[in-house]
Amino acid sequence: MKVRRPLLTAGLVTLRSPLAALKLQVQSGSVTSDIVHLGSGEGASAGKDGLLTPIDYAVINAKSVPDGAAAKYCFPFDSYGTVLAWNTATYGANGPKSWADFWDVKKYPGKRAMRANAQAQLEIALLADGVAKGDVYKVLSTPEGLKRAIDKIAQLRPSVSVWWTSGAQSTQLLKDGEVDMIISWNGRMQNAVDDGAKAQYTFNQAVIGTDCFAVPKGAPHAGEAMKMISLMTAPEAEAALTKFIMYGPMNKHAYESGLIPPERMAKLATAPANAESLLITDDAWWVEHDKEAQVAFDEMMQQGQ
Repeated sequence: MKVRRPLLTAGLVTLRSPLAALKLQVQSGSVTSDIVHLGSGEGASAGKDGLLTPIDYAVINAKSVPDGAAAKYCFPFDSYGTVLAWNTATYGANGPKSWADFWDVKKYPGKRAMRANAQAQLEIALLADGVAKGDVYKVLSTPEGLKRAIDKIAQLRPSVSVWWTSGAQSTQLLKDGEVDMIISWNGRMQNAVDDGAKAQYTFNQAVIGTDCFAVPKGAPHAGEAMKMISLMTAPEAEAALTKFIMYGPMNKHAYESGLIPPERMAKLATAPANAESLLITDDAWWVEHDKEAQVAFDEMMQQGQ
């Protein structure tokens, strides 16, 4: 979904493929890493495959993050949102405000762009179809619900001029004015705005993904690693991270620290003003259903070619 971060090891050595490196270490019985940095989907997958030690919630505060975010094997520390962005040259400042608006081609005619991947697109389709955020994964867990999401996307397919495959591509599409509306990540859309694009975006109904810290199974210093994760995810640490990257802290108290300037806070997905309508990705659902969901999505795309 995004460029993956390096593996963090006790010696601060970095590797390009954290999940592959983690699997190699655990399966070989030679674990040298105490903490790994993974995408939350990778964390859920690695936990299911027996590669991680369960998070010690006697040491790490599960209540510091939003409900449902404290996973069994990987503790989240930052967030990004899949958001709706639009071309202000087409719609002005008063552009679309919801996923229902993204589907409303009469009120908002113009070219759309979506990611060529089922993840987040399925959730967005159901939100656009009126499903409450608390029911999205219940609906998706049924054959009828998955079909409902796929059919909703197929309904919009004639207006989707680009199915993008990289974050850089999505940024360029908005900057160049090639599309009027796009589904992409908030950091990418903010980069486009900062580079002078005639664009705006909204966090309303954003689908939230996270990065997380985990402890490999067999880590030589697992107890110390849990304490380190607790320190690295403290409010002050997560607030400081926002100076360098447009990802929102997952520790709710980071926003109360006074360390994040208001103008910066408005651009972070999990900021209090944005939090009410957010949908946090259910990574366990995607680990279980990714293959069938992606096959259905790909078949839908091919039917439109």
